Amino acid sequence: MKKISLLVLLLCGVLFAQASTGLYQKLSSRYGSLTSFQADLSQTNHFAQLGRTISYEGKIYFQPGRMLMSFDTPSPQRLLIHAGKAELYDGSSRTLYRSDILPEFNRMNPIELLQLYWEKSSVERLKDQDGFARVRLIPKNDPHLQELSASIHPQSGIVHRLSYMDLSDNTVSYNFTNIQIDTMIPSAVFRFVYPEDTQIIEQ
Repeated sequence: MKKISLLVLLLCGVLFAQASTGLYQKLSSRYGSLTSFQADLSQTNHFAQLGRTISYEGKIYFQPGRMLMSFDTPSPQRLLIHAGKAELYDGSSRTLYRSDILPEFNRMNPIELLQLYWEKSSVERLKDQDGFARVRLIPKNDPHLQELSASIHPQSGIVHRLSYMDLSDNTVSYNFTNIQIDTMIPSAVFRFVYPEDTQIIEQ
């Protein structure tokens, strides 16, 4: 009886590993051929040491090489990443922060993050929920993140929910709805005229 139980456990482990591999192949194939991504976006940031949580509502637009996250609530926020540079506008203080992005951070955005970390993490396939496949990734000796989790559409390979925890136990969670794949994004979406009294800080 013990031998049978052990065999069942081993078989389950193999099946879960195969399921995770198949899921990654769908994810990699879908995002590898992605020409554009846009969706309504809910983002929640939890700051562990402060015991504070902030939620944002807005939209995300992505094309290979550039990404825009634009939020209306709780206050206007706009993050544009393009050509190795980042612009973060805070509407409440009317401040624009500009900085260069190091190459290792260039793909650490919510669209490419899971694919970036998959092959350098221990991957655990969790129980499916609400029709989505769920995974947990534990990066190996990573200087930035200690854990990622995601809900993925099992047929399309598209990520609908993503969260990660940094080394200080702070978490960021994303929820994507009304997702549009490979549809034209007007170039005007990425252009923005900042108020004349905007304070610009170069970092």
